[in-house]
Amino acid sequence: MQIKLWPVVALAATVCVVARAGAPDSSFDFPPTATVMNAFDSATAHRRAHSLVSKMTLSEKLQFIHSEYAMSSVPGGGAGYIQGVPRLGIPDLNMVDSSTGSGSTSQPSTTFPSTIGVAASWDRGLSSAFGKRIAIELREQGFGMGLGGGTNLAREPRAGRLFEFLGEDPLLAGQMLAERTDGTQSQKVIATIKHFAGNEQEYNRMGGNSQIDERTLREIYLLPFEIAAKRAQPGSVMCSYNELNGTYACENSHLLSDVLKNDWHFEGQVQSDWGATHSTANAINAGLDEEEDVGSTVYLTPAAVQQAIANGSVSTARLDDMVERKLYVMIRTGVMDNPPKGGGTIDFAGANAFAQAVEEQSMVLLKNDSNQLPLSAASLSRIAVIGAHADAAVLTGGGSGNTRDPVTGAFAGCGGLTFGTSTGCGWWTNPWLKLNTPIVAAIQALAPSAQVSFAGNSDQQSPFSAYTQQQIQQAAALAARSDVAIVFVAQPAGEDFGDLQSLELANPSNQDALVEAVASANPRTIVVVESGNPVLMPWKDSVAAIVEAWYPGEGGGNAIANVLFGKVNPSGKLPVTFPVHDQDTPTWGQNGTYEANPVYAEKLDMGYRWYDAKNIAPMFEFGYGLSYTHFSYSGLSVAHRPDGALDVSFTVRNDGRVAGAEVPQVYLGVPYSGEPPRRLVGWEKVAMNPGETRHVRITVTPRMQSVWDTSRNGWRYVAGGTVYVGASSRDIRLQGS
Repeated sequence: MQIKLWPVVALAATVCVVARAGAPDSSFDFPPTATVMNAFDSATAHRRAHSLVSKMTLSEKLQFIHSEYAMSSVPGGGAGYIQGVPRLGIPDLNMVDSSTGSGSTSQPSTTFPSTIGVAASWDRGLSSAFGKRIAIELREQGFGMGLGGGTNLAREPRAGRLFEFLGEDPLLAGQMLAERTDGTQSQKVIATIKHFAGNEQEYNRMGGNSQIDERTLREIYLLPFEIAAKRAQPGSVMCSYNELNGTYACENSHLLSDVLKNDWHFEGQVQSDWGATHSTANAINAGLDEEEDVGSTVYLTPAAVQQAIANGSVSTARLDDMVERKLYVMIRTGVMDNPPKGGGTIDFAGANAFAQAVEEQSMVLLKNDSNQLPLSAASLSRIAVIGAHADAAVLTGGGSGNTRDPVTGAFAGCGGLTFGTSTGCGWWTNPWLKLNTPIVAAIQALAPSAQVSFAGNSDQQSPFSAYTQQQIQQAAALAARSDVAIVFVAQPAGEDFGDLQSLELANPSNQDALVEAVASANPRTIVVVESGNPVLMPWKDSVAAIVEAWYPGEGGGNAIANVLFGKVNPSGKLPVTFPVHDQDTPTWGQNGTYEANPVYAEKLDMGYRWYDAKNIAPMFEFGYGLSYTHFSYSGLSVAHRPDGALDVSFTVRNDGRVAGAEVPQVYLGVPYSGEPPRRLVGWEKVAMNPGETRHVRITVTPRMQSVWDTSRNGWRYVAGGTVYVGASSRDIRLQGS
């Protein structure tokens, strides 16, 4: 069997960040990524921005802090537009949504896999390449700013936008976001990270008050933003819709000024989400630098800000700071001197190949009884492919995180898709993404001598219509006369539809019945899940194998077939916990109802920490993922540095028969009141041939051994933790102190 390994898999075995020597204090910084600009260039950009501001008129400054709105009128079909100042050589700036590709409404765009899938790769290099590839396409379309850097954590596993984010662990999310940000800005496109902060659910997202204590904020929900802000220096941080502890995020001075600009020394701009501004002077003085116009009530219009300056509620110095931050970012990223012109030629074939490669590294093998996978084409005469439009398309996520004009096309519209009282069709015109090579065709290409047949739903049906009893019976009959049955199930979710009512498969709601009927007819049933959230699997024990494919993107057909047939050895690991029951999750609440004003009462026990602290067995734990080979761990050594850092060294061996990549993970038990049993403090993705042994060294900085001490309003280093090394958060292979 030939196994393909994606070349960006890192072979170097030094991980995490290296702290500066000195007292373990609030001075632990996260060193910048490789391509970030040096101090001299940064100072030069500041001087140049300051000089430009001194030459601008008041009206020119005012037009620079408020974007134009109306997607149909924004150049290139983007989300916002800042008019430049030609007399000073300041170009226009067009911005666009870009979570999984360009969100242009008027230009065809590549649809890449969901970003939760990128997180599942646990591959920093892949995340950097992902940000870079999307940015290349944005520039060709004329956009100088991408809004795709979502990193809200998976506190609520039913959250509608979970597919846009990077999982439940702050270190994993922060480092993957830093790499994506760096990749984007390496192509002279400004990167935005969002939604700052406490925006972990869609329900009541416009007015909800997220109530989070300071220690939980610092250790969990702000940490990914801090890592990305310090390591990659994004041009922009987008504040969120919700209130945080009683104050709207976009006028929350503690969040925007005390933490972001003062504690973290963030030099870029703060922009609002569209419609997230609620005041003029309060927002500006709290730290908001730019309002994105949603076309309704707006507050940072030239007239409103000029009036605030006239009555003394906003200073001219603050206005200058707002404008200077924007200009500094444009200069530092190269957008000022090399603005995107648009109208370029996009290498869609190359982008499609890259989308396929990302998906191949993102899939997670969840179950593989008796090594049912990989499939052997030579041994198969009849293959049944069932469900989820696998003959034509794959599912995508909804809202601004989706492409609006996919280059491969879409079908069936979104009729029949409802969340509560909203269909979401305005945001989600293409839930089903057409594939140049659909899954059925890709499977047929790898098994040319087999008869590959499809059953389960019709492309003429409403896209989320329930399977009829006749369709279920036909699918089971096809499975019974086939050597193997591959069932595809899908869980739609998206922005602004509210959150999932349950992690049960829905839309159509009888997919569980389809799987159970097929599994009863053929014991060699393989299930492939297309989702942006964890899903419940009441049929887990009845099927032979399960693959989590996330939202696969336009290369998904070939990628899924390659994994099923072993041309690619799956190496993904779960970035979120899959529970057995809805009721096992920390946010289920009474009867599963959502809180309009969520109280983060579980504090630090979020995600896998919750299951560990409450001793609840998950269905599949955080960090879990199988392979077509096997890896053994040995030889743990923990060395203490004078600066408080730990060097954790061990050996990983591929003792199976095929090449593969493993993700050894290092967790730390911090002996301090209120801390969860374990926290992730480092990892590496290591590719190995059969029989190969690799020595891995992971550095755990003092910061990753610290807790937020509210009594001193700073970080407190805690010595004496227990080190755990494993293949997941629960599959611990080595332990030391």
